[in-house]
Amino acid sequence: MNTWIIVGIIVAIVIICIISFITTNKIKKNGIETEAEISRINVTTTQTIHDEDGTTDIDTTETYFVKFKTQDGEEIETRLPNPKMGSREGDIIKIKYLPEKPNKVIRIKE
Repeated sequence: MNTWIIVGIIVAIVIICIISFITTNKIKKNGIETEAEISRINVTTTQTIHDEDGTTDIDTTETYFVKFKTQDGEEIETRLPNPKMGSREGDIIKIKYLPEKPNKVIRIKE
């Protein structure tokens, strides 16, 4: 029974990766280029204490969000999946988005 659960999880991860790859390629080919501002960075810290030796691991995750206007003038704020290291709130970057899914964006590498 546990084997099927593990297989199911692996299959789900593979499907998610394939969908993400297809979406990213579609944005690269058909996306509209615009400027966006890094509007906020959410920092999440997780602390893990290991009982056996008393050590503590602290993991910090940063989630970047950008704000931009679509061609239609709609203001969008969405997660940026590929931030540049060292980016800060207020930085202006170039992105691409799909008009039919403006919350799906990629950063254009400069």
